[in-house]
Amino acid sequence: MNILLANWTWFPSGGDWTYIENVSKLYESNGHHVVPFSMQDDRNFPSAYQKYFISNINYKALNNQKKISAGFKVLSKSIYSNEAKKYLNNLLDEVEIHLAHLNLIHHYITPSILEVLKQRNIPIIWTLHDYTAICPQSTFISNDKICEACKGGKFYNAILKKCKKNSLLPSLAAATENYIHRINGYYNYVDFFICPSIFSYQKYKEFNFFKDKLHHLYHSYEFIETINASSKFSDEKFVLFVGRLEKIKGVHTLLKAMRNHPNIKLKIIGDGTQEEDLKTYTSQNGMNNVDFLGKKDKFEVWNYIKQSSFLVCPSEWYEVLGFTIVEAMLFGKPVIGADIGAIPETVINDETGLLFKVGNDIDLAAKISLLYNNEPLINKLGENAKKHAGNLFNPRKHFEGLKKLIPAL
Repeated sequence: MNILLANWTWFPSGGDWTYIENVSKLYESNGHHVVPFSMQDDRNFPSAYQKYFISNINYKALNNQKKISAGFKVLSKSIYSNEAKKYLNNLLDEVEIHLAHLNLIHHYITPSILEVLKQRNIPIIWTLHDYTAICPQSTFISNDKICEACKGGKFYNAILKKCKKNSLLPSLAAATENYIHRINGYYNYVDFFICPSIFSYQKYKEFNFFKDKLHHLYHSYEFIETINASSKFSDEKFVLFVGRLEKIKGVHTLLKAMRNHPNIKLKIIGDGTQEEDLKTYTSQNGMNNVDFLGKKDKFEVWNYIKQSSFLVCPSEWYEVLGFTIVEAMLFGKPVIGADIGAIPETVINDETGLLFKVGNDIDLAAKISLLYNNEPLINKLGENAKKHAGNLFNPRKHFEGLKKLIPAL
């Protein structure tokens, strides 16, 4: 089969790309051919089909113009893409596609391509990596707090609350996008929606989003490459955070907790809008035990995970899954995680790691203290974590799950 794999990037861009990379290998190892459909970008991996990719859209540059015309351009491009439909039609004229597997396409490729796929009677599955279809903000975070006010299709609340960037125009654009996609019935064209965690599956069900088409299926992760990755070891002992430096990732809570542990080294991998604020916080509080390492490629990240005592995941939003947790566990590392979203599905308290009350730096500090100097506990939880992750994210299980939806696979 020729399988169209659509995603907004064709380069490492986060957890979505980790899945794209793994499911591509999975399809190909089972005799299928992956045909990417994405957006032009200098960082993209080379592809024989890149001539069909849509032109690059830089929303950040458009938003910085602060003009009404730029705002309308952002609004129109994020909702409907004639270009994406045109290029996809061109691709489909040249290549026979037997299955379309969509991933993150909102705002860039847009759900408008579903019309094209439906017209050609191509089966469609869509892996839901975020909550955009039911939450205009995509994260259920409004003004730094969990919010479900748009439940029941009440997307106007995103405007009233200024959920997007605490600004009226982006919030208006986001809410309008959700309304138009619902009104035009794009989601009706999808055969199956795949939720990567039980939590996200239940949340979509709570919002009455195509209950009969929703299916829970944990991601595939080919961990042989991960486990066999070479490492440069040192004698330094430290705990690790890997992720975007944004408010929803809870790094500020982690830094507050680390103020209670000046003798424990914390290494932070990642970048984001909060980076300078977080660095300022550590400087003002004399926290010489914190190292900001910036963004690293996956092999460098793996090296740091291998050397660490354990990983900390202090997220403060409804994590859909959390691939960094998965990678740490596959390396036999326990994880201290916040009790929110899908995190408790991987971090099982006192079995594969430790859970702390979300946003509670005192509880987090106590859990760090409990685990850091207890090597027998670290080893025990780490062994359990490796087994648990290996079972949950087994590629064979993932493919069998896909075959139940698409028997022709």
